[in-house]
Amino acid sequence: MRSDRPRGPAASPSRRAPFWRGGGALPCILLAVATLAGVGGAARAAEESQAFRVRPYLQNPAPDAMTIRWFSASPDAGTLRINEQTLTSKPVPCPELDYQGPEPEDLRHAATPFRHSIRVTGLEPATSYPYSVEQNGETIKAILTTSPRPGAVGKGGGVRLFFYADSETQPESREARTAWLPSISLPGGPRPRWVKGRYPADETTGYRTNLALIAARAAESLRAGNPVLASVVGDLVANGGEQRDWDEFWRHNAGGFGTLAARVPIVAAIGDQEMCGGPTSDDPLADLGGFSGPASLLGSRKFLAYFEHPENGAADKRHVGRYHRIDFGPVTLLTLDTTNGGADDGPDDTNQLLDSRTAAHVPDWAPGSEQFRWLERELADAKQRGAITFVQCHHPPFSSGVHGQPPGTGKGFDEHSGQPLRALLPLLREHGVRAVFSGHDDLYEHSIADGVHFYVVGNGGDGLPTPQEGVVNERQIFVAHDHAAEHWKGNALEQGGKHYGHVEVDVRQVAAGPGFTVTITPVHILPILSPEAPGEIVTWERREYDDVLSFDVGGAPPAPVDEAPATKEPVP
Repeated sequence: MRSDRPRGPAASPSRRAPFWRGGGALPCILLAVATLAGVGGAARAAEESQAFRVRPYLQNPAPDAMTIRWFSASPDAGTLRINEQTLTSKPVPCPELDYQGPEPEDLRHAATPFRHSIRVTGLEPATSYPYSVEQNGETIKAILTTSPRPGAVGKGGGVRLFFYADSETQPESREARTAWLPSISLPGGPRPRWVKGRYPADETTGYRTNLALIAARAAESLRAGNPVLASVVGDLVANGGEQRDWDEFWRHNAGGFGTLAARVPIVAAIGDQEMCGGPTSDDPLADLGGFSGPASLLGSRKFLAYFEHPENGAADKRHVGRYHRIDFGPVTLLTLDTTNGGADDGPDDTNQLLDSRTAAHVPDWAPGSEQFRWLERELADAKQRGAITFVQCHHPPFSSGVHGQPPGTGKGFDEHSGQPLRALLPLLREHGVRAVFSGHDDLYEHSIADGVHFYVVGNGGDGLPTPQEGVVNERQIFVAHDHAAEHWKGNALEQGGKHYGHVEVDVRQVAAGPGFTVTITPVHILPILSPEAPGEIVTWERREYDDVLSFDVGGAPPAPVDEAPATKEPVP
């Protein structure tokens, strides 16, 4: 890959935004995150709970219900207290979450975990409820907020959603600093020599800091009365078959590194890395299967063990939970499974390494398939209801990255191409889809095709590559590498460049008149570097790329507001 590609207008600087509108605490929180980079095995043992393998987290939000899920090391039942109810869990052993033989012994938990999952019903829309979970003598407390009714908003007048992809967690990320080639324009001076083509923070710190910012912005929204949903658009882990990679993901989201998922429900699209068992080897004792059928089945089972998504009515029960619909107030979010589809090795195949004959557990997404027909029905229903419709799928139809190459093998082709997803464009356009969120390429990129906005949000916490040499995305209007020039002043980066981040979507009811204003903001975390100590991160700042999109959706009657009562009294 090359580091410069002249295209379009002069590069635009990134936009500075307040880190934390509620005060100055957040930079300190993120500075603490930075100082904990490179956590080793001994520190890990100290940070992790003895009772909880995965701490409580939220799933499958609804106006009147929420699932609270956790994993324990013991088969003992746990207790959930919420809304003046005391509920007892029914632990289920999860042997699919055991480790593969070649995984390092020092990174393993001792025994098969047990899943605890309680669906709490009878709740009020857009209402906050404190809850507590007790497991083997340890108690964790948090607050959940239900979603508004379809078409409604929270008492603050809106909802907020977050999208990111490609966290690709693994323990090795704690000491891995990704390649970081410079942007095309350096108007403030050249990079200092100490950079040496590597990002200042390791991948674990990048992801952890990204989630800390999401958590802070979510808390701000919730305090204002606006419910929040977070989505990971595939490639959650480095290898879906390696349990240690899943342990690391939940360490970030419901564990020692962070607990965002305890207060904000998370929804996920399955990605190609979830279909990878791990590196292949000629040594059968070291072979983790790659993209073989059995390896992809193991990764699928792990994904489905962790996530509860709404029922999709699939005839093959192995496809339940892999594509789904969530209505979140005025927003309908449709999630696709694009990890394999079309004819094997054909022009519409999104995974040329996975044979559909040995991977029937992976649903086809291509036109004519059951998943495609489901998408047609759900899009038509969302349009009829007047919803603001978003679609998410891991493979990007339009990208400047390596996966923007056509499907195939050899130079100029890609075995995991996103191009076949362009076959969905007529359907998306017909039903008024506003935006499609994808990952796969570890970029931030924004394209427009036939009035539909396509976002690649793959800068969640892994790589920060340049666009792929030879790939031209004619639909592109912004890519961070080309359009966010780095501005250096000595050892300090003042603005610009490729960084870890996410997209924040705010949907607000129009104050005067019917309809909503939708604002889609690409956010990145900028490491604030010491001018005196080369490479030392002093703190982090929230910045926005100069690619904010805002549009109005009107014509419907004024949206009802779910006037939520005050937060229920804390549980004992």
